[in-house]
Amino acid sequence: MRAVMVFILFAVALATLSHKATAEFAVAAADSPFLPLLRLKTDFDQARIDQRVIIRLPSTATVPAMVGAQRQSISKIKYKEQKIGKCLWVDKLGGSRPGPDRTLDLLTRDGILIRAYLGDGCLAREFYAGAYMERSQDGKLCVDRDLLHARTGAKCEVDKFRLLIPR
Repeated sequence: MRAVMVFILFAVALATLSHKATAEFAVAAADSPFLPLLRLKTDFDQARIDQRVIIRLPSTATVPAMVGAQRQSISKIKYKEQKIGKCLWVDKLGGSRPGPDRTLDLLTRDGILIRAYLGDGCLAREFYAGAYMERSQDGKLCVDRDLLHARTGAKCEVDKFRLLIPR
């Protein structure tokens, strides 16, 4: 009686399985040595590729090609700030140095000086050895979007950019 009941339940279970579900069971017994009767599929093929590009902005003490005016005592020059856009091309940046308060001065490869105001809780002195950032898909460093990383472990957002013009 039990054997007939098991046979009926097994027949009903097989009848309710879809064609696709039964195809999943069709794997060689060697692939699943512990389940040779069920022949379940145990290996799955999947590949995942991640790519990260980290951009380093060295401190200006290590930047080899500095413009003559900036090579002289940089701290003695007074600057006037002028508004610029909310994004900078990362490829044009060449170096960085801590600025006053919560600012980081960025030097472009053309010798232009740009001041980045850091977000709350960030100190400019943490960027004494330069700054790092992960390259975005559009190749820009933008306000309230991208993070600047310091070697000390600090991660800071940029609140705004200002162009520095010598007086």
